[in-house]
Amino acid sequence: MNPSSTDPILKKHWPYRPVMDSGMESPWLWLGTWSMGGEGFGKSDAHEAEAVLNRAFEQGVRHFDTAGLYAHGRSEELLARALAKKRPNVFLSSKGGLVWHGNQVKHRATREDLSVQLQASLKRLRTDYLDLYQLHWPDPAVPIEESLDALADFQKRGLVRHWGVGNFDSSRVARFFPEGAFVPHQFHFNPIHQNREVLAAGKTGQRCCGCAYSPLEQGLLGDSPGGFGVRKFGSRDLRNRNRYFSSQQVGRWLLELDGLARETAMSRVTLTLLWILASGLEAVIPGPRTLVQLEKTLEHRAWISRLGPEWPVKLRQYVGPELWEHLEKGPGIVQRESADEKIGDDRL
Repeated sequence: MNPSSTDPILKKHWPYRPVMDSGMESPWLWLGTWSMGGEGFGKSDAHEAEAVLNRAFEQGVRHFDTAGLYAHGRSEELLARALAKKRPNVFLSSKGGLVWHGNQVKHRATREDLSVQLQASLKRLRTDYLDLYQLHWPDPAVPIEESLDALADFQKRGLVRHWGVGNFDSSRVARFFPEGAFVPHQFHFNPIHQNREVLAAGKTGQRCCGCAYSPLEQGLLGDSPGGFGVRKFGSRDLRNRNRYFSSQQVGRWLLELDGLARETAMSRVTLTLLWILASGLEAVIPGPRTLVQLEKTLEHRAWISRLGPEWPVKLRQYVGPELWEHLEKGPGIVQRESADEKIGDDRL
């Protein structure tokens, strides 16, 4: 199967640039909904989550990303309620290939499995099509060609406008996507967890549109005091299994980051999101759960406007070489690239 022949996405009709009346177009900003479903990240207020989604729309955000896996489908249902009257004006993306089996998450990415999952997502989202449907993770038991063929078939049938993938390693990016395919590819990327090889493979010949999930490392790179060293998570909170929250190496790196960034007038959230985009990612997918978190997330847009068209270059000049080098080096923890590791790299 040749992805370029089925047009997963073409840069010339970049779908993340819908017509907006807010004057605050930010096609690189996708709003993630993983934590909004009330499962895996502590208590969640559904009313505030809906308020976050509506406020994001008012502020010019148009791309909302979810998955059937998130909170057993409740994140999709929440998104449907909040955006019911806005469907023609939003870009909805969801994912398939992972399902709940009791309390465990299992790969399920055969053609039939993906079809069942897509139909379930469409029902929960109260729509008859998705703007983007993505393979959440490659299924080790299923040929990737079968999964990609299924996505392309959904597109031909009008069930999805575009398709994409998630968590491919660099060898799979080079193998399955020809130059110019520009396939949306979600992978874990932030200053603490830098998937440089995956990013480089996708940018070579514009094979992939790089989309960074967990850009704030599940809140560890946020501005709230609930980050490193604060062990107040419930017993079922997914962050208990995130090794970065208890790493002394990461803790020291964060303290140094805050010291170096003190003179920039940028919040840690703003600095992190801008650095990710300046590193060559086409999109970031933060997941604010509260209105305060949303406002913090949106602040980086004003800095892009302030710095102007050449903002990535000016950003580096503005923050200075020492801070930039600190971000580039990260805490120095060896990354694990393989997509066949434990699902979600200990994040599910």
